[in-house]
Amino acid sequence: MIRIPNIETYTQEIINGVMILTPKEMNITEEEIYKTNLAHSTILDCVVKNGNNVITNNTKYISILRDIWISMPTQKILQTTAFNMKLTNENNANGYIWCSKLNMSIQYKDATNTFIEIINMLKVNNYTIVIRIKLQSNKIIRFVIE
Repeated sequence: MIRIPNIETYTQEIINGVMILTPKEMNITEEEIYKTNLAHSTILDCVVKNGNNVITNNTKYISILRDIWISMPTQKILQTTAFNMKLTNENNANGYIWCSKLNMSIQYKDATNTFIEIINMLKVNNYTIVIRIKLQSNKIIRFVIE
């Protein structure tokens, strides 16, 4: 006998005599995303837009954030970011990484804090996002800002 807890959180299909269970997608609110641990998660797909203009469809947290920053004036980034940044090349000192596209050194953060900054930058710029994330638990969440 095989027992599967929380079976209602999966879709089930049988293909060629094999049962396939796929975790269901769960829409998540902004309040819930702030409480979600994104360590060891995987972005399945993501689209950030400014109107009809696609800013990014990257699937790495820092790449999404960097693409958003690239779309912004430097002064606006420095005024609104929660990340530590310097206008000089710090040559990897104190955790700073040089980003030539921004001409700044950035002290990166973990996935959860990077995603919080993504949300912050989306709001600052009135951008939209649709993102699906597979958590370490294999649960799939979907987050949208329109």
